[in-house]
Amino acid sequence: MQPSSTEAAEALAAMRASQARLVAAAECPPQRHLAFAAVMGGLVATPALPTTYALLAEAVLLVCIVLIVRWDRRRTGMFINGYRAGRTRPLTFLLLAMMLALYATGMWLSLDRGVRWAPLVTGSIAAVIGYYKSVVWMRVFRREMGVSA
Repeated sequence: MQPSSTEAAEALAAMRASQARLVAAAECPPQRHLAFAAVMGGLVATPALPTTYALLAEAVLLVCIVLIVRWDRRRTGMFINGYRAGRTRPLTFLLLAMMLALYATGMWLSLDRGVRWAPLVTGSIAAVIGYYKSVVWMRVFRREMGVSA
């Protein structure tokens, strides 16, 4: 049985309303972007620490990731994965590549060149980029869901 054009229009309207509710629920406050940026910057900066402390800091940052996911779920009832299919995925992979490049640069400068504070600089850069990319990711997500940024 073929749906009528009225039923199809109602289904489409219901889908769009559902997308709008999803986007409204997923809107991130600045604190959420800052939390993400702090984790990104912290992960990139860990090579500045002695190995034992770096491993401990990385463990703490991994716990922070879990806490951010729980925060999102408590605040909105959901967590939207950055690797989700759609227009946001290339942004996620670009961010990952940038973080890995900053991490490698800080590590290389620290271990090979003896600039022990270099990971602190690359970590600071990573935090700024992390905040910016988090905001951009949300704008792209909203646009993809049909809501103006």
